[in-house]
Amino acid sequence: MMKLASHNSRCALSTLVLASCLTVAVDGCFLRKYVYRPVLVANAIGDSTTTLSGTRLHVYRNDEYEIYGPTALSVSTSEQQINRAYREFTKHFGVQGPPMVIVIADSAFAISPADAGLFAKRRIHTFVYVRPHNLRDVEGVTADTPEEEIWPVSARVARELLSAYMASRRHLPPEVETATHTGDHHAADPLPLWFVDAVVTLLSDPGAPDRVMDYLKDHLSDAVPVATLLDVKPPNAGEVDSVAISKERRTMIGAEGVALTLFLVEREGPRIVGRLADAFLAGRTARDVTSKAQHVPQNDTELERAWRAWVREEYGR
Repeated sequence: MMKLASHNSRCALSTLVLASCLTVAVDGCFLRKYVYRPVLVANAIGDSTTTLSGTRLHVYRNDEYEIYGPTALSVSTSEQQINRAYREFTKHFGVQGPPMVIVIADSAFAISPADAGLFAKRRIHTFVYVRPHNLRDVEGVTADTPEEEIWPVSARVARELLSAYMASRRHLPPEVETATHTGDHHAADPLPLWFVDAVVTLLSDPGAPDRVMDYLKDHLSDAVPVATLLDVKPPNAGEVDSVAISKERRTMIGAEGVALTLFLVEREGPRIVGRLADAFLAGRTARDVTSKAQHVPQNDTELERAWRAWVREEYGR
């Protein structure tokens, strides 16, 4: 029997992924000055309508995902973000992304038990996303910027893709979320937080890696040895990774995780991300993966030197 998760609360920008998620938190400065300019297309994505839980919504469906939203434009612009997340997922994990239903809303929305049961029967991961409206207070987003031009949903889609993939690999039923929630209720996935941040950064908007790397370059003197991340064991199911004991530490560890993953991708290719996920699923560490890498220093001192030089001087060249 499928698991139905019901969460009743408002969705705040700073809690789309974690309390201080690197790719979406306003106070983390990683979303600032990045505005999505949608490419208008002529294929009428989002023009179709349907009724979901008693509400008339616009809809777009393909073989990978279904998007429901209050307007055709909300569906079509979200589709561009979701499509990119799926393409990046396949690139880095080597498999097709799990099917999902994404309900885009401008205010609280609840999927009826009947519709939730249908999604559960179809074995399709489902979630509700309420677009935040406080983005207009973010530096670089002007008051007259249309809501559809602000890239809000990509990080949430990336996190849900990762969680759905982990559930499928663990032979768990897809989750059907009947209402939106606050925070990252997938935090109990058996994954180190730094890896979660890295995957979300890779799969979300194209400017996310640069924003994280800019932050890390400014705080590199505060970074812990990168070998620390290699030896972090994935938390047991139902437990939360405790590597970050404060908000500031959490942000730094996350930024280092993004940089480490980008470094490994550049050295070994994008599929190393999937190998890391497989290692964590098996209860192993990132070191078990890097120990088999062909182009990554095996000595911790040499790795630290190469990684820091890459962060300071080579990234983005």
